[in-house]
Amino acid sequence: MLFNILAVAAGGALGATARYGAALATQTLIPTEHALAGFPVATMLVNVLGCFAIGFASHFFMQNEFAASGTWKLFCITGILGGFTTFSTFSLESIDLIQSGATGLGLVYVAASLAFCLIGVVAGRLLAQMIWKA
Repeated sequence: MLFNILAVAAGGALGATARYGAALATQTLIPTEHALAGFPVATMLVNVLGCFAIGFASHFFMQNEFAASGTWKLFCITGILGGFTTFSTFSLESIDLIQSGATGLGLVYVAASLAFCLIGVVAGRLLAQMIWKA
């Protein structure tokens, strides 16, 4: 159990560092006067790369008994990709639901996640504004 927690923590540190690196690289590569300067390119890039990586990794771990042993899967998927982007996990779970035949439930998950997460951001901002009167 402790080894699994350490694997997730180490992977999470790598993933979060990679995410920060992607943000820095994007800021360096896209000048402020460019049309894409106001668009969240780094976040979109990280989400797309994370989704590709979790698709690849999930199939890899299903096919390889050695790697499917839990700790490596936790390190890679929960740790690295979880630290890199949680959008990849959301996307994998959505596809898993749809491919398992629970298409309606998968679509509800997608719609509800998007709606409730957006509402959560607005509610969090409103609460913070009430607290700090900004």
